[in-house]
Amino acid sequence: MRFKKIYIEITNQCNLNCSFCAHTKRPLKMMSIDEFKNIIQQIKPYTNYIYLHVLGEPLMHPDLETFLQIAYENKLFVNLTSNATLLMQKKDILLSSRALRQINLSLHSFPHIPDYLKKTVQAGDELSEHGIYVSYRLWTLKDDLDLESKKTIKYLEEHYHLNIQRYKDSVKLKPHCFLSFDKEFLWPSMSHSFVSQKGTCQGWRHMCAILVDGSVVPCCLDANGQAVLGNLFETPFNDILVEHEDLLKDFQNHKLSLPLCQKCTYRKKFDKKIV
Repeated sequence: MRFKKIYIEITNQCNLNCSFCAHTKRPLKMMSIDEFKNIIQQIKPYTNYIYLHVLGEPLMHPDLETFLQIAYENKLFVNLTSNATLLMQKKDILLSSRALRQINLSLHSFPHIPDYLKKTVQAGDELSEHGIYVSYRLWTLKDDLDLESKKTIKYLEEHYHLNIQRYKDSVKLKPHCFLSFDKEFLWPSMSHSFVSQKGTCQGWRHMCAILVDGSVVPCCLDANGQAVLGNLFETPFNDILVEHEDLLKDFQNHKLSLPLCQKCTYRKKFDKKIV
């Protein structure tokens, strides 16, 4: 069994408090270097790509440079998602990394700090020119664009000399640099209403996530660890996979056996039909 990607939440702490983000109920924590090394050794036979986020702001982690080097030494490619507030501060670390493949910059965070967008795009240009993929994200769109999103799109149009058509899911701004659109989604929760016992998504078939405390969950949207399959600091990752082979078969057969998945609306994006 191999995954297209495995998420590793190196911290669940963030320097913002955005309304659209799931607010964790878990204890706040920074993953240690030894914990990260342990995880990498266990998962590297199962993927080529790691994503250093679930919740939290990965650029806050004081050992990010070391983590990127560990990933490189283990021949793993890295993706990051950031609110970009620390991008200029951490830019040199990112530029020097030989493991970093892509960074997603959540422009919908848009904190009210001076020159936020200007500095973000400046750093994004440097990273993309260095060969790192940069994806600016506007993922909280409604049917009508809000004022901040309109300002952001206008700024990018003027900066890149483009007419950005919003109906496209992704727009190429320049080589290695894109703008990605999506509507705001609802983070799955056991407190939500039942949706269906049938359906499909990427969870446990193509990806899984490891939370900052070592908990293994089948989906990167399980922000509060409501569908924990085991903890790889206590049980080897391979044993967790073997123990949950039936779950993989269920997903492959479009059967949702986990209660959290039965209440998830985001995975309807992957369903041709919900029965």
